[in-house]
Amino acid sequence: MTLASAALLTLPLSGAAFADARPQPAATVGAPQPAATVKAPQPTHSNPATPTVSQDQLAKARDEAGRFALKVSVDPERVRAGDSYDVTIAAKGLRSGTAVVTSPEGKTYRVALSDGKATKTLTVPSKTKPGSQTVTVKIGNKTATASFDVVTPRPQRHHDHDGK
Repeated sequence: MTLASAALLTLPLSGAAFADARPQPAATVGAPQPAATVKAPQPTHSNPATPTVSQDQLAKARDEAGRFALKVSVDPERVRAGDSYDVTIAAKGLRSGTAVVTSPEGKTYRVALSDGKATKTLTVPSKTKPGSQTVTVKIGNKTATASFDVVTPRPQRHHDHDGK
């Protein structure tokens, strides 16, 4: 048996003996020990121009952006070829953004939302044949459509220039 282990056996057991499992020289057993030194983690420096956003925050923002109800309507529902109609957009739960309106002819228009609402006036080309037409509105990953009927244009009056 070594001198250090013999000294440990003769000392009464206390909580301090269990606190530090490292072997101590015989002269320091039971003596006050220096406090452990803990180094604080160093702060990371980020560029203030590019704020740090967590993946959870990004997911929440994408989720909130997708939480709105998109409705589209056309007024009037019966439009003569050559006349105009209004496309009304309502995005409940969305305050601002941009809607993309696609006419039945395939032309696209960007419309800014104000308090989740917008209106775009379109014109049915005068040569459009009667029948059902559909306008499409897309905001983000949501799409809504509205249908309307094109009816025959008003008959044009021919004016005689000889006063008859």
